[in-house]
Amino acid sequence: MDERRLRQTPPLWDTHVHLDQLPHPRSAVQRAIDAGVTTWVLVATSPYSYKAQSRLLKTGAFSGIQHIRAIGLHPEVDHAADALHSVWSIIHNEPIAAIGEIGLPVYRQLSRAAFNRNWEWLHIQLSWAEQRQLPVIIHAVHQSCEPMLRILEDFPHIPRVVFHWLKAPLDLVQEMIARHYFVGITPDVIWRERDQNLLSLWPPHQILLETDAPWPHRQDRQDGEPAEIRALTDFLDTWSPQPSSWRKIAIHNALAFFVPSDSRI
Repeated sequence: MDERRLRQTPPLWDTHVHLDQLPHPRSAVQRAIDAGVTTWVLVATSPYSYKAQSRLLKTGAFSGIQHIRAIGLHPEVDHAADALHSVWSIIHNEPIAAIGEIGLPVYRQLSRAAFNRNWEWLHIQLSWAEQRQLPVIIHAVHQSCEPMLRILEDFPHIPRVVFHWLKAPLDLVQEMIARHYFVGITPDVIWRERDQNLLSLWPPHQILLETDAPWPHRQDRQDGEPAEIRALTDFLDTWSPQPSSWRKIAIHNALAFFVPSDSRI
């Protein structure tokens, strides 16, 4: 990615997109362009996911979209035995801007062997983030938040942490804020009181905007897509007005998290 171009022409960002899972990528791209959401963080959940995204990017369907890339082993998946080695190779040979999404499972019951392997691999990936000075995208919600926080205590030199689409009790939220962690806010905040309560607690300079596309956010459960970030910033300007617009806040925060001033991507 051309960092100078990013900083000269600041579009809205969607900081969490699963490109390989979008059911209608061409139409999603056009709606995103129309909405001005033209920088996407492409989050791969496995080496297979990363390669699928790479193939899609070569089709030409995503012209008009700038992107940066993240990869990690999703904690809800029983990965292949060689997955960790493949992620290591990608991180060392590709322009990776973040490690993630990684973390702890909540929604899926893994076998004991798969859970133990993912637990070990989580620690290894966090150590890579320290070594490479890469930020991490964390998947840990509800009952997995506290153990994830305790694990992160063992990796104090990770430069930046975002808890993706967080759901957590108040005491843990306060701890995350005190550690200067970021939180990913989704379009769910437009209609869900739980997410509005979380937003009201978090400092604006520690918030990233994301869709987790194609995960649905609207109450009609239609597939989510990056264009929804525009409606999200419009809502935030009304619901939580700040001295600066939420568009400016969101762009500033995304650059600070993924493209720091000394970046080499």
